[in-house]
Amino acid sequence: MISRILIYHWGALGDGALVECMRSIGKECILFSEKIEDYHADGKFAKELLSVIHAQGVEAVFSYDYFPLLSMLCDMNHIPYVSWIYDCPMNTLMSGTLGNDWNYIFCFDAWYTERLCELGAKHIYHLPLAVEENVFDTVLKKERETPGLSEKYKSDISFVGNMYNGEKNRLRRVEFTEYTRGYVEGLIKSQMLIYGYNLLADSLHPQVIEEIVEKCELKLSDHYISQSKQMAADAVGIEVTARERAQVIRTLSDRYSLTLYSSHAAEESVRGQYLLEKGYVDYENEMPFIFHNSKINLNITSRTIQSGIPKRVLDILACGGFCLTNYQPEIAEYFEDGVDLVMYSGMADLVAKADYYLNHEEERIAIAEHGNRKVREEFDLKNRVAGMWEAVIESCK
Repeated sequence: MISRILIYHWGALGDGALVECMRSIGKECILFSEKIEDYHADGKFAKELLSVIHAQGVEAVFSYDYFPLLSMLCDMNHIPYVSWIYDCPMNTLMSGTLGNDWNYIFCFDAWYTERLCELGAKHIYHLPLAVEENVFDTVLKKERETPGLSEKYKSDISFVGNMYNGEKNRLRRVEFTEYTRGYVEGLIKSQMLIYGYNLLADSLHPQVIEEIVEKCELKLSDHYISQSKQMAADAVGIEVTARERAQVIRTLSDRYSLTLYSSHAAEESVRGQYLLEKGYVDYENEMPFIFHNSKINLNITSRTIQSGIPKRVLDILACGGFCLTNYQPEIAEYFEDGVDLVMYSGMADLVAKADYYLNHEEERIAIAEHGNRKVREEFDLKNRVAGMWEAVIESCK
C-alpha cells in the first residue's frame, strides 16, 4: 500500500485539484515546491528533497510532467516516481533516466505512449487527462453569486490559447538555406490540409533535419537520447500550429464576432474585422466562465500532439461549454461527433459548422449538455487518480 506521497508542486495547471483528489482517496500529500535549476544535477534541490523523503517516510513521488532528477532520486531510494504527462513534446522524457526501474509514467497521448515504450520506458501507461466532477456546479454557483460575471465573458466564438508567434516558435527566429526553406514550406502546407495524421517526421530529409536542429539550437546535452528527427518535426509542427490558428482566427473573425484570449497579440494579418482581443486569462479564475458563456469554444490542437485529447477540450465540456474542435484520433475515439462536441475536417467545414451552430441554439445547447455529462461520468479526476495508484501498487507487488 502506498499512502504517503510527495507531490512536486511546480505550478502545473490544475495541480491543486489533483492534490485534493489524492487526499479524498486516502493519500497523505506532502507538497515540495523547490525550483530545479538543473534537471540532472542540482545538489541543493537533491539534498532538500532527500531530507523530506527520509524525514517524513515518503513512499512515492508524483509530478505532472517528467523531471529526470526526481527519477534518479527515487531510483536511488527504491520508491516509485509517478509522472502524468500532459505536454507534448516533453524533451525531459528524452533523458537517459527514462528507463529507470522505479519510473511509472502515465501519458495522455496514445501515440506518444508507444514511442516512449520503444525508447525504453519500463512502466508506461496511456492515461487520458481528466477534470474535476464539480467544476460545472462551481461555475454556476459563482455566476449566481456574482452579478455581471456571465455578461463579462459572453462571446459568440472564443479561442483561449497560444498563437505561437513568439519565442516558442524557433523556425521564425532563423534564416534557412533556400533548399531547406522551400522543403519546409511544402511540408507545412501539406500538413495543414491533413487532420488525424502527422506526416512531418517521416517526410523530413536528413539534410533538412540537420539544418533545423543546428540553426534552431535543438541539440540536447549528453544526458539525453538523440532524437533529432522528432525534434525537428516538432519545431515544424509548432509553425504549422501557428499558421493554422492564425488562419482559423482570421477566417472566422472576418465573418463572426470572435474573442481571442492569448498572452501574445495576434499579428495584423490575423485580425479580421470582428476580432476582439482580451489578452491572457487566469486558468482557474477566468477561463471556466469564458467556456461557459461562449456560444462556441474553439479547440485547435497543437500539431505536436499526435493523437491525444488536449486538456482544453475536457475543460470546455466540464464547464458546460459547446466545443468545436479539429478532428483528432482520440477525440473521435472517446467522444461522439455531433452528440458530445462537434469536429471539423477543414476550413470550409469549420466555417459551415460555426455558422450552423451559431444559428441553431437548441442543438448547440443539447450538445454542450451531453458533452458535460460525458466528461463528468468518464473523465472524472478522482477516478483517474485512483486508477493510477492501483496500477502502480499492482506493479510494485
